[in-house]
Amino acid sequence: MLFQILLTLSIRFFLFDFVLFKSLRNHLKTKGYFFRKLLSCPFCQGFWSGLGVFLATHLIAYNLSFLLPMLSFGFVTAYLSMMTTAIFYPLIDKFEKNYSTL
Repeated sequence: MLFQILLTLSIRFFLFDFVLFKSLRNHLKTKGYFFRKLLSCPFCQGFWSGLGVFLATHLIAYNLSFLLPMLSFGFVTAYLSMMTTAIFYPLIDKFEKNYSTL
């Protein structure tokens, strides 16, 4: 489970914070409400990334005993995503300002 959480947070960072995708994210934000909300909400990013990782690493079953752990994992990763964003965003901004000319 720890591996899956770290994988989720890594994928979320890669897709939503990595500097190489910044221009693509800024372009998509102008394309509608859905992209604007998804690309600016760390809670949403963590939830959907968590659901993706959970579905990729578990056998899919159509019952309540599958749905509850899936949603639980999504909400746990959403909360962790929000917390890591609050902690690391100032550090990421500082790093990008210092090393953007390299």
